[in-house]
Amino acid sequence: MPDADIARSLAELSEGRTDLISDLLAAGLSANFVDQHGVSLIQHCAYYGDVTAIKLLLAQGASLATLGLDLGITGAAFHGHWRLCHFLLEQGANPNHTDSENGETPLHAALCTNDRAAHDQVLAVLLAAGADPNAATRPGADTGGFMRDVRTKGETPLHRAAAFGTEDTITMLLDAGASKELRDANGDSPLSWASWYLRPNPILRLLLFGNYRIHPQNKSMRANLIGKPLPTPQT
Repeated sequence: MPDADIARSLAELSEGRTDLISDLLAAGLSANFVDQHGVSLIQHCAYYGDVTAIKLLLAQGASLATLGLDLGITGAAFHGHWRLCHFLLEQGANPNHTDSENGETPLHAALCTNDRAAHDQVLAVLLAAGADPNAATRPGADTGGFMRDVRTKGETPLHRAAAFGTEDTITMLLDAGASKELRDANGDSPLSWASWYLRPNPILRLLLFGNYRIHPQNKSMRANLIGKPLPTPQT
């Protein structure tokens, strides 16, 4: 393959064409090649969640160690790559790997979005592998999980699920042993987080504990303020 074609393929790879890995390897490119930005082939493939491409690279001498001390499990969880999470766990990744600065685990990483279709599959994989649903972050540390000026609050995965998860998300964590009563550094429970984020009643009901209750006929404040007309008496 001419150098110009290799350069083009590498550019396409960086934009998601991980299927080109086999062509690049066949052209003689090293499985440990690193581009001008310091990104390795296996890092590109992990970013896009291509397990098949990663296996090809590993067979040619690449190492999962280049994905970090966690073998890439946190990034895979953050991006919603449940198949990659499954593969990395099979290769020895720790489902309870803890970030040395903020204490986040892969479960926390999978709970940074309200787009739950893929990320709840990640939760299922991690929990089945023994991920701790009660692991808490270290308060006051920067987190890249939300991309903007955010610090951790000593929260568990259930706290984040209370804010961003569906009923299924929360139920999955509860079934795995998550505690409704653990509080973050501010003294807030998962129920507190759900309240702050104005979550609907079905979410709040899942998180009730102790003496906290929701009236069976509870309606939104707007519905209460609108009121309703009574039927006209029949004469």
